[in-house]
Amino acid sequence: METKFYLSPKMRMIIADVIAYLILALFMYTAASKLFGIKSFSSTLAKSPLIGGYSELVAWGIPITEMIIGVLLILAPFRKLGLYASCAIMILFTLYLLYMVFSGNKLPCHCGGVISAMTWQQHIWFNLGFVLLAFTGIYIYKK
Repeated sequence: METKFYLSPKMRMIIADVIAYLILALFMYTAASKLFGIKSFSSTLAKSPLIGGYSELVAWGIPITEMIIGVLLILAPFRKLGLYASCAIMILFTLYLLYMVFSGNKLPCHCGGVISAMTWQQHIWFNLGFVLLAFTGIYIYKK
């Protein structure tokens, strides 16, 4: 006899909301941390071969984008869009981290607070965890 795992629609929405708020907490934390250390963040980005001359624009653009996504995650009518956006940006961040690992560049991470203490490899796994969370939230909202 096979039993199916069933979650009520209300429970699925609670799980999706918890996922959205976890991602929100991450984005607001890292955005604030980057903005408080914007000069350091920008100077580190300037050393990146991918970003280089665009470091100041990227240094401001990333935390502002994270805050905009955070607002989408807070507002219920836009939460699904926020999950898609957070998933996309986390995939981009992870691809950047993979590039940094495979290129051999030894730049410090200025992602914000305690996250900066992670190794590049730990950071990749951390990001993949949040990509999985975002995918799960998106999947739940699609149902």
